[in-house]
Amino acid sequence: MQKRIRLHLMVLSVVCALVPFLGAGTAAARALDDPDLTRRVAGTPVDKTPAKDDTGPRDPVPGGFASWNALFTEQTRLNGVADRIVSAAESAESAESAEAAEGYGGIVVDPEYHEVRLYWRGQVPRAVQDVIDVGRQTAPVSVLPAAHSRAQLLQEAEKWTEAGQVVGAAPQPDGSGVQLSVAGQDTTPDQLQRPSGATAPITLERGERFDPAYSRQDDIPSYYAGGRTWNKQTGSGCTSGFAVWDKYGSPGYLTAAHCGNLWNQFYDGGGTGSAANYMGPVTWRVSHRDAAIVQANATADVFDGNSSASSSNRVVALWKAYVGNFVCNSGASLGEYCLIKVTETGWSGTYTNGQYVKHMVRAKSSVGGCAVAHGDSGGPVYSYTNWYDEVAAQGITSAISKPVYCGGLDGGRVIVFSRAWDVALEFGAYVMVH
Repeated sequence: MQKRIRLHLMVLSVVCALVPFLGAGTAAARALDDPDLTRRVAGTPVDKTPAKDDTGPRDPVPGGFASWNALFTEQTRLNGVADRIVSAAESAESAESAEAAEGYGGIVVDPEYHEVRLYWRGQVPRAVQDVIDVGRQTAPVSVLPAAHSRAQLLQEAEKWTEAGQVVGAAPQPDGSGVQLSVAGQDTTPDQLQRPSGATAPITLERGERFDPAYSRQDDIPSYYAGGRTWNKQTGSGCTSGFAVWDKYGSPGYLTAAHCGNLWNQFYDGGGTGSAANYMGPVTWRVSHRDAAIVQANATADVFDGNSSASSSNRVVALWKAYVGNFVCNSGASLGEYCLIKVTETGWSGTYTNGQYVKHMVRAKSSVGGCAVAHGDSGGPVYSYTNWYDEVAAQGITSAISKPVYCGGLDGGRVIVFSRAWDVALEFGAYVMVH
């Protein structure tokens, strides 16, 4: 059985990622699960048999955890608490409470800390405090002071990006200011002219340029996420993302908008020379989210392992990614890599192709390694659930920065991805899950 999860869209340009979550597997803490976002459908592909893989990530386990299972179980427990706190904070803001609108500064959910860290400016509203108190029955929650609200910092980050002096900007997760991505290795803060209304402190991440991540290898229907794709009109190679139904019920898969324009024809890794490899056309596209839908026969599975692997995992949920979380990129070029930690959410920036994106997620290899390679664009970003053969969709790979050796590939240690949850919402689409 599969379920439909409805989402909205926000895109950027590099690699894919997916968002909020409904638990899967065992009795670990669950995130928010809105029944209005899920629909069950019958049907299991009869045209191929999945090569099930229950070994989990191959990368070294970080943070002193005994296994990746232990790490993702802890992360799931903490994210479930964080989801409810953030929902309460957003509800308080929408109610136009003055203290709430100026209060929420950010949140960090790092499994290596074994706690949720909430940053708040001023007094925490009673409704939010009640949710915190309930959350503390499941996991430790620290409430720390924030100098600025996240709403203010998001506005200022967009002002910095639109001013053209930086290649990207995002709120600091602790509410202390705005982090700016600049191309120059020697750029200093005093060389930048503040946009009108931007008053928060800034810090610089130097030597950044965000290239769209163009370029296991010959999938067949029903298509999995993580497979090689080719655009017949442009010749560019990308990666297939999570399977979806569009707002009219047509099946397809998510990919990056920079991988193709509307009605461009996509083929699988077998190449554009044979009609047997034809997947379908681009039918939906939003540039500022760097997201698109290719209409095709796709299903709720994702390739794992290296770039030539045929093994796969089941997509069972849609989760949010928080600062401090570990996520996996599984692109057709690099293969699966899970030593990636989220550093910023709400990131806005301009790619080297001139494409402007906003409300993206920025992450980097926690060990300075290769997090993404060219050709991974459009591919899936996910976390494992309590089981090694089940994953939760979180994003769509969009862009790459900070070049690093990738075993002969053109790659980088920084990845930008759009949140699958936001993308689905914008498209009025449903993410397929088992």
